[in-house]
Amino acid sequence: MKKLLLLTFVALTLIACRDSKEIQFNSINLSVKSSDWVENVDNEGLNRYYTCHFNMPEITSTVFNSGSVIAYIIVNNSTSQQNLPYVRHFENTNGALWTQTIDFDYSEGGINIYVTNSDFAVDPPSAMDFRVVVL
Repeated sequence: MKKLLLLTFVALTLIACRDSKEIQFNSINLSVKSSDWVENVDNEGLNRYYTCHFNMPEITSTVFNSGSVIAYIIVNNSTSQQNLPYVRHFENTNGALWTQTIDFDYSEGGINIYVTNSDFAVDPPSAMDFRVVVL
């Protein structure tokens, strides 16, 4: 009986190992200076948002079709990070209220990071740091 159990365990282990794949990933740090943000508006000059594009050869057709891309913003003076989209609410000393949303999209070979303020302010976003994980 013990031999049968051992044989079964070895067979299951071999089958499981044959079908498993080691997960490959890359972690890339990105920095955006305030001057890197590109202002975008719609055809009427409204609905302002800012973008920054990065070429990312790590996002291959295999990653695009079968993998995953996860992006994080580095916050709190580089002591923590949060998944995108990142949404925060703000108020200034004049009582103005707005929400800032930071999100991203990607395609084969590149990633775009977006910053939208709910008040569509003209001021470009500040410098920001991101981490992108490509699986």
